[in-house]
Amino acid sequence: MNRNIEERARALCAVDARMAAVPNSQIPALVERLWPVAALEISGGLMQPDVPQVPDLPRLAAEYERLKR
Repeated sequence: MNRNIEERARALCAVDARMAAVPNSQIPALVERLWPVAALEISGGLMQPDVPQVPDLPRLAAEYERLKR
């Protein structure tokens, strides 16, 4: 995955967590877990063939959607 996309996805995920009132102490772990979902959103859902698949992607995507509500 492009390093720029990863950095943007991590930042977006952190902003979404803050907007959802996630305690600051929990944000780093949440970002580490969910940034691949944000990266997929940034890239329009396109998976790059040379990048390992995200384990348990449907569960993580659902968790990220709940966070953004």
